[in-house]
Amino acid sequence: MKKEISYSKIDLFEKIKEGDLKNLLTCIRSFKKTFKKGETIYMETDHIPYVGIVLSGSVHMLKYDIWGNSSLFTYFSPGEIFGESYAVQKDISSSVIFTSAEETTVLFLAASNIIHSCPNACAFHAQISTNLFHLLGSKNQKFINKIEILSKGSIREKLLAYISQLAQEQDSKYVKTPLSRKDLAEYLTVNRSAMIRELSKMRNEGIIDFDKDTFIIKVE
Repeated sequence: MKKEISYSKIDLFEKIKEGDLKNLLTCIRSFKKTFKKGETIYMETDHIPYVGIVLSGSVHMLKYDIWGNSSLFTYFSPGEIFGESYAVQKDISSSVIFTSAEETTVLFLAASNIIHSCPNACAFHAQISTNLFHLLGSKNQKFINKIEILSKGSIREKLLAYISQLAQEQDSKYVKTPLSRKDLAEYLTVNRSAMIRELSKMRNEGIIDFDKDTFIIKVE
């Protein structure tokens, strides 16, 4: 099992003192659960009462069409939250499926206890509410990035847009992707074999290099 991310590195807990965190997690009815690879966390028709935080592993957000074909809409790495858009809405069921891409541990927090005022008027409770709404706003950038990628016309352009985004996020020419080749093709909505051929062409042309989950950007 992979090591869990430190709570101090989770944006949802920003500005909350370590000494207050235990009380906070009790106040908002939190619990942890570990999922095996490929296990469903939330089904498409589920009402989602909890916000999830990935502590280790990875969570995929999938959408199925009427013929049963899936597409990888987005993914969540350690420290990131998921399900919050559905959890804060009233009587809205999920329209997607959340699954574990590998063995994954998730910390669940009751959404209603985050967004509603605490009877004890805890300062740290108010802080996590503020943090959640800030994250809801910043989360839009993740979806904007996906739209930017899908707007590209060719497989190469989609790959370059994706790798460029990773490089900006990681501030490095050596960028790691949490996606397998199969998952990356699904995320980019392209044919896997055609994508792999394009990656090989890009390496032969000296644009990028790659090794397993690492892309190396070649720039002069």
